Amino acid sequence: MMRQEKKSPVNQNVKEYLVEQPDELLKYLLEYFSSKKRPLIKAILSGGQVKVNGQQITQFNHSLRKGDQLSINWSKPSKKVKLAQLNIIHEDNQLIVIEKEPGLLSVASAKEKSKTAIQILKDHILARNPKDKVFVVHRLEREMSGILVFAKTAETQAKLQNDWNNYVIDRRYVAIVEGRPNKAQDTLKNYLTINKNNRVFVSKSADGSSMAVTHYKVIKQSRAFSMLELSTESGIKNQIRVQLAHIGHPVTGDKKYTAKKNPLARVALHAGLLEMIHPENGEKLRFELVAPSSFRNLVTQS
Repeated sequence: MMRQEKKSPVNQNVKEYLVEQPDELLKYLLEYFSSKKRPLIKAILSGGQVKVNGQQITQFNHSLRKGDQLSINWSKPSKKVKLAQLNIIHEDNQLIVIEKEPGLLSVASAKEKSKTAIQILKDHILARNPKDKVFVVHRLEREMSGILVFAKTAETQAKLQNDWNNYVIDRRYVAIVEGRPNKAQDTLKNYLTINKNNRVFVSKSADGSSMAVTHYKVIKQSRAFSMLELSTESGIKNQIRVQLAHIGHPVTGDKKYTAKKNPLARVALHAGLLEMIHPENGEKLRFELVAPSSFRNLVTQS
């Protein structure tokens, strides 16, 4: 691999390399930089410090071609870009994936227009490059924490929004509910309706309602609480919260939907896993955020 140093800012150590043979990106880096530790190589790659032909790449299995130009920032990697109430965990030329904290709106509402995830991202990337943009793909409820995806182009936004279910391979959530469900795992199916006050409730009739399907399994239990892993087949507002409340086991902290306790000072619902197909290159992306330690501690100690 030919090496050519490049002048860079003081806080960077950028060097450029010419790819001499086809291979997967991570394998290529491990082979040509065998003197460096594997965790360092992986951290630099996952941290967005590798560019191929000027494009930031984080996928380990990205296909390299002979003649590709690698640009690597060898400065100490940072796993996340930390901003107010969110962390950027992945960014390339099409997508920004973040970890959203509870209490932060995904997008503007009538009452809150500036302190939102999308506005924080816009301020961040505009300061870096005035030509960059951010587009909404999907949302997380304000009370939730976890993985949230934004697009960097209108074309990518349209692709994902128009065909979301075909791009998303797997999506899972973790919740702490009050009490102990009778079944270790189950599928919840209910018609849900949204009333004029923007509150969601279970309806006996299909008229004006949408079918919600949620799968859950119990991960851990105590006398007072249960930790559940959940997945959904539909994307209805407040779906998980409403259906769990309907079976008598509301998400703890969720006073809107009948929770009696609030031991964590938040709604204990977390979007922890997202596996999807990249809308541009077709590669599989997998993002996983362990639920807050307070979730497990609550179940262990109660």
